[in-house]
Amino acid sequence: MVGFKLPLLLILLQAIFGSAYRWFNWQYEVTCESDAYVTPESENATALFLKQQYPKGSFIKVVGNGHGFGNLTTCVDTATTKTPSYIVSLTNLKHLNIDKKSMTATFGAGWDVFDLTNELKANNLSFNNLGAERVQNFVGATSTGTHGTGSLVGNIATQVIGLRVLDSQGNLRIVNEHTNAEELKAFRISLGALGLITEMTIKVQPTYLLKKTTKVLNATKDYNKMYNEISQLYKEHDRMTVWGPHFDWDEKTQDWSIEPTFFASWWEPTTYTGVHNCTLNYCANGCGDCIKNYICYDEVTDAMSCPPQGVCTREFYAEIEHFFPVEHLAEAATNYTLFQQAQTPRMKGPYNEQMIFQLRTLKGDDSYMSPVNTYNLEPKNSGVFAILEIDWIQTYNDWNTLWRNQELAYEFLPHFGETYNVRSHWNKMAAPNATYTLEQFPKLPQFLAIQERQDPKCQFVNDFLVQQLGITRCAKYLSS
Repeated sequence: MVGFKLPLLLILLQAIFGSAYRWFNWQYEVTCESDAYVTPESENATALFLKQQYPKGSFIKVVGNGHGFGNLTTCVDTATTKTPSYIVSLTNLKHLNIDKKSMTATFGAGWDVFDLTNELKANNLSFNNLGAERVQNFVGATSTGTHGTGSLVGNIATQVIGLRVLDSQGNLRIVNEHTNAEELKAFRISLGALGLITEMTIKVQPTYLLKKTTKVLNATKDYNKMYNEISQLYKEHDRMTVWGPHFDWDEKTQDWSIEPTFFASWWEPTTYTGVHNCTLNYCANGCGDCIKNYICYDEVTDAMSCPPQGVCTREFYAEIEHFFPVEHLAEAATNYTLFQQAQTPRMKGPYNEQMIFQLRTLKGDDSYMSPVNTYNLEPKNSGVFAILEIDWIQTYNDWNTLWRNQELAYEFLPHFGETYNVRSHWNKMAAPNATYTLEQFPKLPQFLAIQERQDPKCQFVNDFLVQQLGITRCAKYLSS
């Protein structure tokens, strides 16, 4: 702890003399400036920092790797407040304990998904589910509802069985399935609003092999027919992703032209013992020669997701990702596509390249702020959710085109939300509407009660969270 005080003092002195720190998300279109970037060496040092900042009411925003499209992790910009504002990274908290008897892994908040995956693989273990990429900080990915695909598997947060968290006063709270079990449902997807998670415990499982089958599908402008066929495929395969349909921007006609084919990939357990080869083609990210029929085999994490070297798309692009009961899949996907096509005249600008629809499924859960929470489903709903994602990709990093496409992205939720019981991914162009959020997240009042206890001076929030969750008591702090 003593070793932390001098670096902290130097950081704060730098802030006094104008050495501010500017934060960016992964594609540099979301940014904010803080007074300093703080990287505590331990949980105790983190608690000390919070205790020192609490009397001042300093804004504290923990960031991982900035892998998001929205402003969920934006700090309170120094240009908008006279209150000190800090970016905090817990990258130094890298302890790890794997318990094969209880099949758990306990680790510090500094671990990234990629590195933790490799450690588990070295112990012949794996996660139950991952997203398509592994570049995120693990706690950050969990806290925002990151997921993979599978009608019988949940998002990453469903694997969490315990955590250690510091409130704004630096007090430690231990939350797990044995103590504060109900609160665990709030802390699993905390949106960074409930404190600094310093340690997490998750359930793991013996690793196993999967067979990945990729099949070329034919596209058609009869969207209803196409999406009904896709919906049928999801009834046949528990764990599947459909990458398409794809649309290309035609400069001459200034319109989107549908590509004749796209592809679906599904995964199933296998007894195959030969060469592991799914990582040779990173089609999960649109890399490589993807639209072709093929079969590969790999360890579950390598079959389902790709490491950083497989992330090939890093230019500006806008994206929405919406969750709704799977029973609406065909109808909702059809109407989303028709709505998108109707907005094409607004998108006539430079550097449009491609628009890709993606479809997945996910099992619902009882985490308070999970986008697949089951609290307000109708009796006829199965508890499985469809996930519809649309990516608007550019050939060049042009701000005007990006902002225009992002404005369009915000309009889908108001247009279809009530009809299909839609929830947006928290960090992917979620339209701020606290009234609607309460409808889709019935446990929001309980979540906000915990938030007030953990953060009485609103040090962990930003404007996005205040608007999105309706934390009205925090508005006065943000304007100070």
